[in-house]
Amino acid sequence: MKSRYDEDNLAKTFMPGVLRRYRDAAGLSQQELADSVGIGKSYISSLELGYRAPNLNLLVKIADALNIKPGQLVDEMVADAQKTFSNLC
Repeated sequence: MKSRYDEDNLAKTFMPGVLRRYRDAAGLSQQELADSVGIGKSYISSLELGYRAPNLNLLVKIADALNIKPGQLVDEMVADAQKTFSNLC
């Protein structure tokens, strides 16, 4: 049975909003988050624009820099996806 959405693109679709919300709540700029994680600001920007999806290692580092559990980011992405797809039905 084919799903109504593409699981491979969920992170690229829903990570941008989730990451931005948590980064804003932490009071961090993209540069500050990038410095905490050890990556370039352009990479954070590409995550927030949906051009890239983080691998598990990077997701853990981002969550640590935001002082949250990695599962919170994943749970938020899933919740956003469920809201979006339930509104389409």
